[in-house]
Amino acid sequence: MGQAAAGVKRAACAAGLPLGAPNGIVRGNNGFPMTIRILTSAANRETPNAELFRDALLASEPRLSHPDVVADIVCSVPLPGRQLDLVLLYHDPRPEALRLRTSAGAPIHSFVMVVEVKGHSPDRVRFEGASVLVRYGEGWHDATDQCDAQTWAFKSWQETAYRGTHRRRPTFVQRAIWLARAPRAAFDGTPAASGVPVHFADLTWADLTAGLVLNRGEVRTLVDHPDHPEYHGVETLRAQLTRSVRPTRLDLRRMNAVTQTRFDAERTQYIRNLGSGLLLLRGRAGTGKTFSLMQVALHLARRGERTLVATFNHGLIADMNRALRLIRESEPELAPLPKLATRYAMIQTLFVQTFGAKAEDDIRRIASIEEREAQRIEALLAHDGPLEPPADFLFVDEGQDWSERQRDLVYKIFGPERVVVADGVDQFVGADRCDWDRGDVPINRRHRLRASRRTKGATCRTVAEIAKELKLDDWDLEPDPDSHGGRFTVLVEPDPARAVARTLALLDRDRESDPTLKAVDNLVCLPSPAMAGGVNFPVLFDREIEAGARDSWRGFDSRDRRVYPERDGQLRAVQYQSCRGMEGWTTICLGLDRFFDFQTAHPRIDDRALEASVRESEGFLFARELFEAKLAEEARRFAINWLMIPLTRSVDHLVVHLADAESELGLILARVEARVPGSIDWIGPRPADLAPPVPAGPIELLDEEPPAVAAPAPGRPPPGPKVPAPPASPPPEVAQTAAPASGRRGLFGLWRR
Repeated sequence: MGQAAAGVKRAACAAGLPLGAPNGIVRGNNGFPMTIRILTSAANRETPNAELFRDALLASEPRLSHPDVVADIVCSVPLPGRQLDLVLLYHDPRPEALRLRTSAGAPIHSFVMVVEVKGHSPDRVRFEGASVLVRYGEGWHDATDQCDAQTWAFKSWQETAYRGTHRRRPTFVQRAIWLARAPRAAFDGTPAASGVPVHFADLTWADLTAGLVLNRGEVRTLVDHPDHPEYHGVETLRAQLTRSVRPTRLDLRRMNAVTQTRFDAERTQYIRNLGSGLLLLRGRAGTGKTFSLMQVALHLARRGERTLVATFNHGLIADMNRALRLIRESEPELAPLPKLATRYAMIQTLFVQTFGAKAEDDIRRIASIEEREAQRIEALLAHDGPLEPPADFLFVDEGQDWSERQRDLVYKIFGPERVVVADGVDQFVGADRCDWDRGDVPINRRHRLRASRRTKGATCRTVAEIAKELKLDDWDLEPDPDSHGGRFTVLVEPDPARAVARTLALLDRDRESDPTLKAVDNLVCLPSPAMAGGVNFPVLFDREIEAGARDSWRGFDSRDRRVYPERDGQLRAVQYQSCRGMEGWTTICLGLDRFFDFQTAHPRIDDRALEASVRESEGFLFARELFEAKLAEEARRFAINWLMIPLTRSVDHLVVHLADAESELGLILARVEARVPGSIDWIGPRPADLAPPVPAGPIELLDEEPPAVAAPAPGRPPPGPKVPAPPASPPPEVAQTAAPASGRRGLFGLWRR
C-alpha cells in the first residue's frame, strides 16, 4: 500500500469511519462494491485482520454486497480490563424470501458475533478435548476459555445504562475463533470439536454461518427499530461499540500525574531498585497513593513488564480503566498495560488455575463469601506445587485492610521483592491492620507521602481544622504549595429529597461558573439506606436525575460500577463504602452526619481480640472498665477514619450535607467555622449554641431561613446566592413517615420516642 493510501486509511480510522475509498464507495480487493464496513476509533493491530476477514466473506458470498444488507466489523473494541478483537454486526431487514440462509436453510435476519483472532502458525495450535490451545512463548494458552470470557464480558457491558437508569437488554452473542494463518488442510483429519466454533485461514461465509444458534427456526438477534428503548438494533449497538471517550479536565489531570516519566531523586532511587525488595508507599487520604501505584506500573509497562493492580473497589477500578483507555489511545505503543482486579477476583482466578473448575464448584457451595475466600487462600498456601503468578509485579492498593494470610499468599506467589503496597495511614476500616513490613522480607524503600495531591489548599486546610477538632493529633496531610483555591460548603437540609435537589443545584452553579468542567468530573457520595435510617438516597438520586433529564454513572448499581463512564454527561455517584481512591472536582457528601453516626454505632472491631490485647498489656491490673474505655476509643477511631475518607475526595469544592445541624458532625463543623471564619460557607441553620445573635428591630418573614454565611476570608470570593429549595417531599416508599402516638419528630421525618 502506498503512503497516500495508508494516510487515507489512518484518517478514516481516526475519525471512526469505515475503511474504504474516499468517495464513499467501499470496494474489496476484487474491486466490487460492498457493504461490509470496518469500524474502529483508531488504526490498530486488528485492522489488517479485519480486512482479511471481510475479504474472505465477500469472496465466498458476493450477495453480501447488497445495499440493504448491513454487515459491520468493529475491531479492537475496548472493554474494562480487556479488548475484543472483532465484533461482527449483521442485519438484513429484507423480506424472509430475499435473505441469505445458513447451509441448513435457516433464514438469517441478524446476529452479533465476537471473533477471537489468533494469528498463530499451525505448529503453534493444538486441539485438546473441547478446547483450542495456542502457544505463547513456552506456554500454551486456552483460546476457547478466552473467547468465552470475552463473550460474557461483552454481554455484561451491553447491560450498562445508556442514560441514568435506562438500559437495554443484552443481545445473544454468537462466538467464533478464527485461526487467521492456519489453513484447515494443515491439520490431520478433522480437528476435534471445540466448545466454540473454530474457523481457519480459508474461511467462507457458509462456514461462518453453519454454526449459528437459531431463534425459533431462524437467526435473529436484533430488532428492526433504529432506537428501541428496550432492545438493541444494529444502530444502537453500533453506536455503543464505536463511542469515543474524550478526556475531560479531570482526566487530563490524572493522565498527567500517572504518565510522567521524570521523578525526584528519592522516587528515582526506589524505581531504579524495583525487584530488589518490598516497596511500601504510606500516606493519608489524598496523598496520591493510588496514582503512585499506577505511575510505577506504567513505568514497568514501558519496560515490557506485566503488572497487576489489586484493590477492593469496583468504582475505583472503573475510574482507573477509563484512565487506561485514554492512555492507550494517546500512547498506542505502550504495552502491556496494567491489569486491574479486585483482591477477591485475583485469588479466585489463582485458585481455579491451580485446582480446576471442579474444585471451584465445590467452594461455591459455601454460603459465606468471606469463608469461600478463606478456603481458597488456605488451599493455595498449602499447595506444594508451583503457583504461576499472573503478572511480573503486583501492586496492592489499600494494603492496610488486607489480612495476614492474604499477605502471605501474595508473598508466596510473587515474592515480596516484586510487590508494591499502598498503605493508607488513616483509611484502616477492616477488623485487623495488616503489617506488610513483617521483619523478614527484603525492603526496597519505605516511602512516606505527606503532601495532598488531590485537594486544593483552602479545602485541605479546612479538613486539617476538622481533624484538629476531632483531636487527630497525628494528622499530617500538608497542602500542596502549588495548588491554590478550594471551597468547603455545608448545607443543612432535613428533607432528604430536597437535600439531593439542592446539592445538585450547587453542582450546576459550579459548572456554570466553569464551562470546561463536565458532569463526569464530579462525584456524589451516598449513604446506604441502612446507614441513613431507612432513607434510600440512591433512589432519591435516580429520581432527581430523571426529573432533570440528566445522565449518571450509578456506581451503587452492580451492573454499572463494573464499566467505566463513557459519556461526559454522566454524573458519578457511589456509596460511601466504595468512595476510597475516587475523586471529584466538586464532591457532594449526602447525609454525611447520618453516615458518621452509623459508623460510630456500628464499628468493625474484633471485641475478643481487643479484650485479649488489653488483658495481656494490663496483666493482673486488668479491669472491665479499662476494656470498655479501650473499646470506646477504638470505636471512635473507626468512625473518624471513615469520616476522613469522604472529606478528602474533592479537588476543588467539597459540599457536605447535614440532615441535622445539632448532630455530632454538625457541631464539629460549626465549631470549625466559628473558630476559623471564612473556612466554611454555611447554608441553613447552625446549631443553637453556635447560631449568630438575632439582630434587634423588625424582622422580615421569609418562607425559608436565608443562609447564614460568614464573612469571606481575604482574597476569597464571596459565596454565591442562596440555592433554592424545591418544594418536594420524600415519597412514602423512600422515607418512613408514620408517627407513633407520642414522641418527637427526628431526622428525615422519622419519629423517635
